[in-house]
Amino acid sequence: RLLAAMKAHGVVLEAWGSLTGPTARNPGVSLSDLRLEAVAKRHAASTAQVALRWSAQRGVAPVTATCDADHAKRDLAAFDFELSTEEMALLDGLVPQWGEVVV
Repeated sequence: RLLAAMKAHGVVLEAWGSLTGPTARNPGVSLSDLRLEAVAKRHAASTAQVALRWSAQRGVAPVTATCDADHAKRDLAAFDFELSTEEMALLDGLVPQWGEVVV
């Protein structure tokens, strides 16, 4: 509901560790989760790239940080492919739906 309300008001949500990052009640999804790895393999991508792409396709700005140029290039490669509707639904299902927001 938060994401839909923000979109309705033209506000972009930023996500730090959007798929894998922990919250107060949820440890997050492991980047070694077999379902995430299967999606990554189909796109010849890393699981981190899939997580970043999932955020971007949901309209959420994924936030990353690195001082390493190669790491930054790998992160940007998340925009070299697109997840299917089925893959998006799968990844959406990995995230708890209680709508917790940590600020």
